[in-house]
Amino acid sequence: MGFGSSILRKAAGAMLCLFQSVGIAQTQPRLPWPAELPSTLLPGSALYISEKSNIVLDFHGSAQDPDLVIFMAGNQYRVFPELISVFRGWVAEQPQHAGVKVERIFYATTPPGRLIDAMDSGQLALGNLWLDVRPDRLWPDVFMTGPRQQRRLQKGSYIDGWSVYARNRGVVLLVRAGNPKHIRGLADLMRDDVKVALSSPVREPASFESYSNTLRAQGGKDLPELLLKKASTVSPVAVHHRENPQFIFDGAADVAPMYYHFGDYLKTRMPEYFDYVALPAEGNFRDTLAISSIRGAQHKQAAAAWIEFIRSDAAAAVFNRHGFDYASTEERLRVEDK
Repeated sequence: MGFGSSILRKAAGAMLCLFQSVGIAQTQPRLPWPAELPSTLLPGSALYISEKSNIVLDFHGSAQDPDLVIFMAGNQYRVFPELISVFRGWVAEQPQHAGVKVERIFYATTPPGRLIDAMDSGQLALGNLWLDVRPDRLWPDVFMTGPRQQRRLQKGSYIDGWSVYARNRGVVLLVRAGNPKHIRGLADLMRDDVKVALSSPVREPASFESYSNTLRAQGGKDLPELLLKKASTVSPVAVHHRENPQFIFDGAADVAPMYYHFGDYLKTRMPEYFDYVALPAEGNFRDTLAISSIRGAQHKQAAAAWIEFIRSDAAAAVFNRHGFDYASTEERLRVEDK
């Protein structure tokens, strides 16, 4: 095993275990997210990570001279390390894509609205660092998100149409391991002793709308608003798929409505911290994911290969393993524009 692999293991170790080395000085350690590096780091790569102050989870790979840039709805983050590995193997076996470079892949897993905001403004700020988001700098080749945001991209003249490729499996209630508050369903969310984490309708309107559909259908039409009015309810600042688990880890929340694939991932990867409570199938809304090609894409051959791959059974198998249900072959090939 080469030195680059050793560096990758060290980086993963830093991401997984950093809280152990600096936790003495801080009362609340950072949740130890598994590493999501899309490629092996270079030998001797310098690591600059400090708990809760200098760590970036939702931007992956290098923004400098990428071979392919993917923007997306960030709830797919658990899929991508395996998906990229399978893609590279798949593309190597496709003669129509011979010679297409796919080693340097950059992808972002923030809420999709933030990425579209950056495309509109030309800049995305990460603390004191910013990324120039425009066709001659960092610019997406494809965008993987729901129809709501695809329509926004179309309205902004960024895309012509999109193709549906997957759906999630609905909503569960993420809780602490052992479920110490004995939460069994949505009725428990209104208990005075239960602290809820819920997406903000202002800061994360897409995920709030998604979760609210299930909350209203199963708990009553006013349940989302009633939960937001509870004095103990907390809402993420920017990204619920990272912040809600941290709230529960810190004890700031007891429960959070989250997609099934989040609950499954967190319970599987961090069983000492998380579990989830299933909700009934009836009235449990499932969101759709679609892919589009961005006008002005800088890596058209790689983008074409990626879209063909996403429509393949090879990609379907990966998404299915990670808690999604893939669309039919016919639906994957159909281009929608409304």
